[in-house]
Amino acid sequence: MNPSSRSFRSRYIWPAIFDGLKRRGVDFDFALTERNGDTSDLARRAVARGFGTIVAVGGDGTINDVLNGLFEPGSENAGASFGVLYTGTSPDFCQNHGIPLDLEAAMDLLVSGRPRMIDVCRISHSLEQGGPAHLRLFSCCANFGLGAAVARGANTGFRKRFGDLGGTLISLITSIARFRPPAMRVRLDGVEYIYSNMYNLFVGKGRLVASGIKLDLPIEPDDGLIYVVPLAGISKFRMCSLVPRAYFGTLPRLFKPMFARRVEILEWGDAGEIEYDGDPRGFLPATIRVLQKSLPLIAPA
Repeated sequence: MNPSSRSFRSRYIWPAIFDGLKRRGVDFDFALTERNGDTSDLARRAVARGFGTIVAVGGDGTINDVLNGLFEPGSENAGASFGVLYTGTSPDFCQNHGIPLDLEAAMDLLVSGRPRMIDVCRISHSLEQGGPAHLRLFSCCANFGLGAAVARGANTGFRKRFGDLGGTLISLITSIARFRPPAMRVRLDGVEYIYSNMYNLFVGKGRLVASGIKLDLPIEPDDGLIYVVPLAGISKFRMCSLVPRAYFGTLPRLFKPMFARRVEILEWGDAGEIEYDGDPRGFLPATIRVLQKSLPLIAPA
């Protein structure tokens, strides 16, 4: 459970969660995150103790951290089933998988639902510019380009003032104004592509990303594929004019989507920053590989 989710307001919801689980006859234990980085460790310890289901209580950031604790280093399958009770700021993961945002409905799902196997993505990148490669997992989408700047702007103030959708939209517009799009070299299943003026490269599984942006794509949670959507080769004015399309799901009609099992982002003008599942996480170069049907998720069939 993440006390800092929803700007530290989620803690006031916990009594209702405890009461709801007890009313449903659930035998459970809980742990609170105390500092950045310990969420994955708490999940890892719970798996080691033999808990069959690990539940993340928070938003997309907490979900990502718990997800990373379910997989042993180098493992391609989770060590326990995964559930979510949403109390966070960004609901992309829940909306992508049909998990109710209402807590009572989500608790009903936890006790009555059966896990279904979904894909997750494993990404290799450095935590510092020029540093050694580091392995992590993500479930929704990784962004190369504007993504890190948009997430940082939204997380450091805009969301608190304007809400999740409004804060992200304002951060997106201000980030476009400041951004200088570089060239990028990308390899998909061994085939290389070179792009100019890359504003953002979407790589992932989720059709809903960045707190409201929609990608209308033919991809399924368990199909073993990763989508790649390059917003490249356009002017800053054109990029600004496309912002409304980002929220109606029509960007893939203008920028040809591709699908792969392995994606390598090889070059950036400077050491490009990486964002995935809602937070800036590190730097390029990066390699992403899909782990098909590796996570048993408690979600509607």
